[in-house]
Amino acid sequence: MIKIHSLWLTAAVATTLTLSACGGGGGDTAAAVPDTTVPASASASGAAFMSFIQGLNPADETSEPLTIGDNFAVPDDDTNDATALS
Repeated sequence: MIKIHSLWLTAAVATTLTLSACGGGGGDTAAAVPDTTVPASASASGAAFMSFIQGLNPADETSEPLTIGDNFAVPDDDTNDATALS
């Protein structure tokens, strides 16, 4: 009877130790937050702005909206023809 009781106790302790070892939190590593600010280099010229816009993924519907800084200005380019978005 003592052997059976010891066997159950050993099995219960082993199970408890195994399950408690599996549930680790893994640490406090935070996910990297992507920068959503439009870079200042995009306001250097009309071509730079169009290059930035065309470099964005049009099918991406999961990213955060882009933020535009207070001193960002869309470049005015009256000398070239309009560039079509494709």
